[in-house]
Amino acid sequence: MLEKYKEIFYGGIFGFGVSVIDTVLDARMENLSFVDEIVQHRSMLIYRTLFILFGLALGWLLWQKNKRERDFRDLLEILKRFRQEYEGPALLMHSKLQILLTRKDLHFPGEAEELLRFVYHRSQDLQALVSNKLPSY
Repeated sequence: MLEKYKEIFYGGIFGFGVSVIDTVLDARMENLSFVDEIVQHRSMLIYRTLFILFGLALGWLLWQKNKRERDFRDLLEILKRFRQEYEGPALLMHSKLQILLTRKDLHFPGEAEELLRFVYHRSQDLQALVSNKLPSY
């Protein structure tokens, strides 16, 4: 889970670190210890909590951006795999159907030839989809 939401976690850590730094600086300016600063100025806890919330918000925004990039890379990988798996079979299917339709010694009934032509044209569409319309990365 930490790997999946690491940007949000790091944002929270960043906000917590900033609030600790702010507390230490205020404590030094008033010559107090870290704990005394927290105890004596409880109203500042709300202010310092805003640092943590701001860090979480920045982490969430970064997570959203990276999530879109990860999703895009996954989609490209799926398209690449689709192309690799179906490019050869689409060409083979198209070629075999073309051979079936061009042979003169085979006499198919009209309905069977019509179905073969339909599948042949769909194989052209599939071949065009695989070879032309998909980006190659």
